[in-house]
Amino acid sequence: MTDIWPGVAFSAHPESLGDLLAAPADVRDLALEYLDRLLRAEIRGPLLDQQGERDLRGARKLYLDEALDFRLVYTEQRAPHNPRRLTGIHLVAVGERRNVAVYKTAALRMQQERQRQSAVQEVRRGMPARFQAALASSVSRPSPAAQTAAADTGVPTPVVAAPPAAQRR
Repeated sequence: MTDIWPGVAFSAHPESLGDLLAAPADVRDLALEYLDRLLRAEIRGPLLDQQGERDLRGARKLYLDEALDFRLVYTEQRAPHNPRRLTGIHLVAVGERRNVAVYKTAALRMQQERQRQSAVQEVRRGMPARFQAALASSVSRPSPAAQTAAADTGVPTPVVAAPPAAQRR
């Protein structure tokens, strides 16, 4: 990928990176190109909805091959005070459309994420306000050791980028 669009973060479900690596090379290459274009807000996939028992509300999809056999499922994060402002792209799943496999996987991962967020919110409710404020303002970045280990393998790894920190006035 090339330069990341300023202020747009990228994150991925850990298993979605495995999905990406397991995809055929041409599908993987197109997925990486599309992720780059998503971060630049050049493209946007169609919105998904509830599909029977599969709750994909809020997710979007992109087609990754001419035969329409592979899909990339992602979500967009928006600024709470300005829903028109894109703040992040979260990769949920990459996989085959056959037997709606990619959608089943994405729905399961999204459900697990909702449950995890609910549990985190429950824990935070019991914390003093100062701790809640500190957690809300923290930004996760890869450690220097993780960056060095990734560089030593020679294999390009996806980057988790956070928007630039706000400058003090």
